[in-house]
Amino acid sequence: MIKTIAQTLVVALLVAAPGSLDARAEIVDRVSVVVGSRVIKQSDIDRDIRVVSFLNQTPPDFSARSRKEAASRLIDQFLIRQDIQAARAAPAALGGVEQLLIQIKKERFASETLYHQALAKYGLSEEELRSALLWQLTVLRFIDQRFGSSTPISEQEIQEYFNSHRAALTKAHPAGRSATDVRPEIEAEISGERANQQFEVWIDQTRKDARIEYREESLR
Repeated sequence: MIKTIAQTLVVALLVAAPGSLDARAEIVDRVSVVVGSRVIKQSDIDRDIRVVSFLNQTPPDFSARSRKEAASRLIDQFLIRQDIQAARAAPAALGGVEQLLIQIKKERFASETLYHQALAKYGLSEEELRSALLWQLTVLRFIDQRFGSSTPISEQEIQEYFNSHRAALTKAHPAGRSATDVRPEIEAEISGERANQQFEVWIDQTRKDARIEYREESLR
């Protein structure tokens, strides 16, 4: 499938940075989830909801269901961060964050003033948004490096993908009248789908192996 910036920003539960995952619980900031010896607090969940809502341009939803979905995203992010730290992998380059931020502003806001008004409306600082975008890019690179495959893509796969996505491909690439014309784009999409599938298997097993304790009363 052809990815737009909006689709990229909501890739597989990986939108907001895992903020202040801290082993020290505060009285006024209740613990919502315990992952091993670390905690996810209410403030982490609230921030995740605000960032996701800002990026998707939807009203923040702090219902019990939304809070549990945010907690689930943060659990996965924490497990990914553990793996990144164990591998001593470097975070994404800051230049990529600046490019992404420029693209967001250009596509969604008519002026710098409107951009800052939107941040204020969602209760976010620009630093929090930059941190979320940096984490987003770091995770996308993690998936590509950890699960990217060098397995060759067959001609049949390329043609089948082209036939199934012809309308989207020709819209994005008007000169692409055949699978050969857009072969690099198709190979990138198929490779991305393979990596995402392997990632889903990995994160599911990693969740099963982790000790996760939900504090239900703080997720309501």
